[in-house]
Amino acid sequence: MGRQKKQVVMKEPIRLREQVLKNGNRSLYLDIYHNGKRTYKFLKLYLIPETDTASRIMNANTLAQANAIKEEMIFDLTNRIAGIKDKSHKARMPFCAWMGIYAEYAKKSCAESSKRWIDRTVNEITDYDSETALADVDKEYLAGFMEHLVSRNAHNTDRKKLTKNTVFLYLCYIRAALNYAVRESIIPKSPFKGITRASLSIKEHKREYLTVEEIKRLISTPCHREDIKGAFLFSCFSGLRIYDIMNLRWKDIVKTATHWQVEIIQYKTGVELFLPLNMNARKWLPKKPENATADDKVFPRLTRYYGQTLGTWMKKAEITKNITFHAGRHSFATLCLTAGIDIYTTSQLLGHTTIRHTQRYARIINTKKDEAVSLFDGVFE
Repeated sequence: MGRQKKQVVMKEPIRLREQVLKNGNRSLYLDIYHNGKRTYKFLKLYLIPETDTASRIMNANTLAQANAIKEEMIFDLTNRIAGIKDKSHKARMPFCAWMGIYAEYAKKSCAESSKRWIDRTVNEITDYDSETALADVDKEYLAGFMEHLVSRNAHNTDRKKLTKNTVFLYLCYIRAALNYAVRESIIPKSPFKGITRASLSIKEHKREYLTVEEIKRLISTPCHREDIKGAFLFSCFSGLRIYDIMNLRWKDIVKTATHWQVEIIQYKTGVELFLPLNMNARKWLPKKPENATADDKVFPRLTRYYGQTLGTWMKKAEITKNITFHAGRHSFATLCLTAGIDIYTTSQLLGHTTIRHTQRYARIINTKKDEAVSLFDGVFE
């Protein structure tokens, strides 16, 4: 009986590996071995410690994105060795995998805020459908995805429906990914034609805000979580968003003898903000603990799970409006414009990237003016 031949196991030319960082996150990179040479490609994708369901889902989506990039590079390497230039095989990959490849391409030349939105879009597509191939994405698929976005609640404690702007932003990144596939000669044309902002049948939410009298009632009404009360009132007098307040550190508050200023990179937009703090805003900052460092958070217990506490507090203050944490920012904007601060300065204080966003609040003020003027109707008849 002859000697049995040893089975040769083909090794993958590209492997996905991890590097543990000092902060506990794991950086994903590709280990590439070809023609006797080893190179590394860091993907700028990170796995975070899995402390809850949300972090586990996020890591699963990140791994799916990294593996999609790896498979794409193996395809390209294999075809290059074989002298094949046709890219049509890529059309059979899952659309969520293509979104991951587009994300890597787009992140090379976009702002930090855009990078976050691209990642969110990849996660949304992966959650919605991880099997449909790129070539099978058609208007029916896009309509189904739009319906999914419109019908689901936002991922926050308010659980409100997504706004038209948010849905359209997701669709913009999907359209860009499909256009990229067309430019790369992977699909012949994009199925996105005819989908516009006007085609989305979503009602815009009413922008709730608090009046001066309502804010006074909140100040005098106790709340069982003093940090949430302080953070919300700080938002009312500073206009900062919930995530920027959650991430605010003592080193971000720059003080002089006569001037206090917050200096941060805004979480939502990635744009730098220099925000002077008025006396009311300063009043609702907690006292800095003696053992606190510059890197410690100003509101260390504050999380986005504030809904029930905020609702109970509003009820005690006899405020019947549907108030979320973001209403503090709305209140600040309307207070500024009502006090006569011009729209450009108000836009700068809010950290808006365009004055168009601030004009929404101006329309609220104009409505209040119309209501005030209408009080004269019939008085002198």
